[in-house]
Amino acid sequence: MVVHTDLRRTGAFSCSDERLDRLHDIAVWSFRGNACDIPTDCPQRERAGWTGDWMLYVPTAALLYDVAGFSVKWLRDLAADQWDDGCLNNFAPDPGGTAAQHLPADLLDRFAGSSGWGDACVIVPWELYRAYGDLDLLHEFRPMMVRWVEFAAERARTRRHPGRIERRPEPAPHERYLWDGGFHWGEWTEPGVDPEAFRTADQGAVATAYLYRSACLLARISELTGHHEDSARYTDLAAHVLDAWRTEFLAADGSLTPATQATYVRALAFGLVPDHLRAATAERLAALIREAGTHVGTGLLATPYLLPVLADHGHLDLAYRLLLRDGEPSWMTMLERGATTIWEHWNGIDADGRPDASLNHYSKGAVISFLHTHTAGLRPIEDPGPDSAGYRRFTVRPLPGGGLTRAETTLDTPYGTARSAWRVDADGGFELTVTVPAGTEAEVVLPDGRAFHARPGTHVYR
Repeated sequence: MVVHTDLRRTGAFSCSDERLDRLHDIAVWSFRGNACDIPTDCPQRERAGWTGDWMLYVPTAALLYDVAGFSVKWLRDLAADQWDDGCLNNFAPDPGGTAAQHLPADLLDRFAGSSGWGDACVIVPWELYRAYGDLDLLHEFRPMMVRWVEFAAERARTRRHPGRIERRPEPAPHERYLWDGGFHWGEWTEPGVDPEAFRTADQGAVATAYLYRSACLLARISELTGHHEDSARYTDLAAHVLDAWRTEFLAADGSLTPATQATYVRALAFGLVPDHLRAATAERLAALIREAGTHVGTGLLATPYLLPVLADHGHLDLAYRLLLRDGEPSWMTMLERGATTIWEHWNGIDADGRPDASLNHYSKGAVISFLHTHTAGLRPIEDPGPDSAGYRRFTVRPLPGGGLTRAETTLDTPYGTARSAWRVDADGGFELTVTVPAGTEAEVVLPDGRAFHARPGTHVYR
């Protein structure tokens, strides 16, 4: 039995591998148990609307359920609790409300204003716009976004991490846009990392990346909502932040610091690496994964991007090997050890059957979006405008792999049901069936690279 908000189911996935169908089922089950008026992190321990969790999972949730109104309600809670200086706490609604901002400054610096988590105020509305095409919600929540990005930019200007001060007593010019001071959760639940290390670690690579991401999105959102001067200003801010990130963390050969899977994934997902270095950076990510025995090495923030980044940068086979890898840490280990929901930590139940932390945290279940958008291949436009948001235009680009012989996804878009279903015949022939709802159009790209423009109706490609 599960108690949850009565969200309307809108999306489904199935394939020829029962393990992946089972992984999809437990990810859906985990989310349902955490959709109870607000998106909670877990239903048994904290039961709080942690911002980072919903920020990274909302694109996946929108492939499964109608989460538009559910998310808008939560965003209004978040906006109501925003502090006077633009800072956001870690969850919404916050029992402390705005009164928490009056606690001693040294206490605030130990728990509020984290990159990634606070950036939910920008990223969640943007993902909802991509999924549902509602421009009004960008208008409504843009003031919250502006205050958050200004807060983050101010922190970058005025604070430095102690380790950087020790190495470079006089700040370099680019550090004005390097966000490394204040409190940050960082990658969180990264395998093999001391869970207390985040308290003193330099999180500049993570925080500056999110400042860039949010500044870019705010510039785009300001353009869409008619705030053209703001759009130019945040485009300029994003350019300076990008330069600071590259100056500090990117080497001339495409290698990154810190050299973790998460750093490489985020750099490629957020466009932090110049085009001429992307292939080399992706190859280094693939090498890190192989060095880890083809095991996942990302935590909460980077995991949703891991497989898409690999697939989109020429490492599709590795993406499938990572998805289907057994042994800890991996998604298949959860299945092997009897998981019925997604675990908070990769070793939620160890080899001896001992539990660790929460056994129902949906965040790492965001991997199932890869099954919808890459395996089955149904994707919204990455940077939509009013004529393409909400699946008014979309892409169908299936990427078979992992030994699969069929896969199918359906999604009830604002215009009707879209469908992508493919199968491989015994002789190796590939057949794709695509349904395009009335009033929409799709670009269809077959695995052999051939592309077609599809108008409303059902189309079969071989």
